[in-house]
Amino acid sequence: MNQLRKDESYFKDNFEALHGDMQLAYFDTVNNVIKTVDAGDLILVLGKMINALIRSKVINPAEGYYHIIMDATGVASYHSPPLDGALSKKKNNTTTYYASVLEAKIITDNGLCLSVASELLSNEGKGFYDKQDCELAAFSRLADQLHKLFPRLPICLHLDGLYANATVMKKCEQYGWKYIITRKDGNLPKLDEQIKDTLEKVSFVYPEVLNPGQKEANLGDVQYLWAANLQHQNHQLNYMEGRFPKHNSQAVTKFAYIINLNINLDSPQLQSIVRRFMSSGRSRWLIENKGFNDQKNNGFNMEHKFVRKSIMNLYKYYILLQIAHIIHQLTVKSKAVVELVKQSKVTIKMLWVRLKSVLLERILCKETIMQNRQRCQIRLE
Repeated sequence: MNQLRKDESYFKDNFEALHGDMQLAYFDTVNNVIKTVDAGDLILVLGKMINALIRSKVINPAEGYYHIIMDATGVASYHSPPLDGALSKKKNNTTTYYASVLEAKIITDNGLCLSVASELLSNEGKGFYDKQDCELAAFSRLADQLHKLFPRLPICLHLDGLYANATVMKKCEQYGWKYIITRKDGNLPKLDEQIKDTLEKVSFVYPEVLNPGQKEANLGDVQYLWAANLQHQNHQLNYMEGRFPKHNSQAVTKFAYIINLNINLDSPQLQSIVRRFMSSGRSRWLIENKGFNDQKNNGFNMEHKFVRKSIMNLYKYYILLQIAHIIHQLTVKSKAVVELVKQSKVTIKMLWVRLKSVLLERILCKETIMQNRQRCQIRLE
């Protein structure tokens, strides 16, 4: 940005015209401002954006709940320690310091994956700590933050196998949340005995498309299992399993979850409900592919060290990036952009290349910009 500000392109003039004559600052100035901003205030902005999307029905519940995926990701690593409690690991007498975030993203039926809140993993304030901050400790803080932002929202959390424990279940029950937690083999071993012995279970086989989105559909018989009214440390839960055959192979891929969503085993829609719950559980891939992967590899530069001396100030840039990613997703899902992509037969990445080229190589008409600066409704495809 500093280079674009001072080179001989038209970027600086176009930036200021598009932003109401706001000056394009040097990033040293931006960093000085970031230091004065409270991260909690930026999280509130995220919360208000998501609330607005819920009220306008851009985000809708599925099975009566809003589905939120939680997962951790690394943001940056350092060879010298930042000033405020970065996590660290030592290998071959070399210590690496790193910034990590536990992220919560809400998912929608049209493929949006939008940040709602996040929690920085940090050792700040622990003094000479014996144990570093971890995902499970951050989960409790993030859950409290999420409940504060959305106190009445019916939420279903999607979590990986790390969270299959009584502490997480208790926190979800405290706030009236549902959960779908990945169950790994060997985790909660006593559960196997309960699943084997319980009489309240149902199993069935259903033909499914194993390669959705491909030109030629590949069908396979998926084996489903649902076991109800199991117990883990006084927490009642259910178990769900799906065995999906691999294409041109005798092998199967097993997906298993512990879940506190309930089903009436006598319901005529039983099989349909179990299949929908399984599809919902498998949607955890969205936070990796449409969340972290997009932000790390598709132009957002999430792993860039915007700040080198403070992981808290780096975290503020991370939240701003989440706000930008929400706007980006809504833009590329809008009818106008979807139609433009179809007509021009170019990718979204190429559209960004063309847009940047315009900003660099010609002066935009300020009068036209002002005439078009008005409120409008953007409809999603």
